[in-house]
Amino acid sequence: MVQDASEMSNASPGPGSAGKSSSSNSPVELATDANSNTLDSSVEDCEAIHYFRTEFAKLHHTKNPEYSLISLMFKMGQTEPMVMHMIVAVGHQEMDFRRSQSSITAQQAASHHYGSALRLLADAVEPANNSAKNLDIILTALWLMLIYEQQFGDERCRAYLSHLQGVASLLQVQSGNLLQIPPHKLGAQGRGSIALRADCSSQDSKISIYAARVLIWIVLLDSAAATSGVGGHVNEAILTMLLSNPTDSQLRSRDPIKAVARLHHYSNSLYRLAWGDAYPQSELVDDVENRNVYALLGHCAYLRFLTAQLATLYLDNPDSAVSQAQAVEYSIDEVGDLFRELMEVAHELTLETNNSHRLVANMRAIVPMYYAIILEFKRVTAFDGPLDERQRYALQEIMNLCFQDFTHSSSQPNLKLAWPLFLAALETQDMMHQKFALDRFETFRLYGKNYERAYRFLLTAIPMQRRSGKRIDIRAHMEQGELFVLG
Repeated sequence: MVQDASEMSNASPGPGSAGKSSSSNSPVELATDANSNTLDSSVEDCEAIHYFRTEFAKLHHTKNPEYSLISLMFKMGQTEPMVMHMIVAVGHQEMDFRRSQSSITAQQAASHHYGSALRLLADAVEPANNSAKNLDIILTALWLMLIYEQQFGDERCRAYLSHLQGVASLLQVQSGNLLQIPPHKLGAQGRGSIALRADCSSQDSKISIYAARVLIWIVLLDSAAATSGVGGHVNEAILTMLLSNPTDSQLRSRDPIKAVARLHHYSNSLYRLAWGDAYPQSELVDDVENRNVYALLGHCAYLRFLTAQLATLYLDNPDSAVSQAQAVEYSIDEVGDLFRELMEVAHELTLETNNSHRLVANMRAIVPMYYAIILEFKRVTAFDGPLDERQRYALQEIMNLCFQDFTHSSSQPNLKLAWPLFLAALETQDMMHQKFALDRFETFRLYGKNYERAYRFLLTAIPMQRRSGKRIDIRAHMEQGELFVLG
């Protein structure tokens, strides 16, 4: 990790290269000046920060931007230069990419701030500077770097892969007790005993609630990268740590799904604790209401990682892969049973119901992820076979929910639907469905180079499959051309 960060800090990063104040009862000190930050910012930098807190926040989280994880990242950036540098870099880069004509000044500003953040990261991961408090800051900066590289990085995903390996290395260096998560006992723990941030001490756990939630967001990106053959390192590290913890009797069943779910459950109280008495009751109820659908998203990340591992195993050891496929299919079915009611409700949604209710918007964005995993699993295990009943149903659900979301979405596209739509476009033989998917990607491509590359891939792959009557190997074609990661 130290070596990776040091090497990258000497590069010139950039395209093509690697609120509201809290009450006194809140357990974390939140800055009260929303305009303050740790850098000497230009007018353009301030515009980038504003973009991050508004447009970027809405693109990457359906939660009210004023109280979202993005907002907490900004609060951290007000006192931590590494985080603020990345906030400015991401803001500059996204704004510039969406302009009709790119600005050299904006590109230089993004590269400058990214480079500054990398140099600070190299210092922060030095063993002498290692601390639990640093983990909150480092994981936040790394998530922002991963988002930057996913959307604007090089076509071989070199920097993206380096950051994922860095996160995995960081977790391993922190020792196996890092993810030792204390059990929740209603009425037995006050706020003070739970580490909202790492600078709030806790004898029970070495990872803060904040860091746990950021880590979950990194896991989502790692699973997406694994699908493209360039990730999986973070998932592997977390599973190893969770399942090898000898002090946690609840994990001795060695059930990876339960282990990952417990990490998600541990961080559920983040927003309530972060904002304290200033947190509106409506937001609190909204959090509880959406908890189950976000749990499904976390499970989908793990299933996507498993399916990506299986795809690699089919290349390396086909005989072993056949037996492993049964275990993966069992896990997919297990998650389907666990969230059956949620999926049945999503199935019953119609165009008459709009996205004003956040749970509805989230179901339309997240449930297709599960069905995309079914399509991906079948592509891996029955590559030459025709669509079976389950695949046809999965395809129908993806297209139905994506069309509903498109009908009711605002001016911004739902980027979470990119991967399900990508697979649906390759699996369907319905030309109207393919046209719809291509039209959506024509919009997606305005939000990052990864979407541009995926769009070009579909423009080539769809007619190729139509002519041959056979599926194409997605990974093989990406290895010969451009890699891209769809979250």
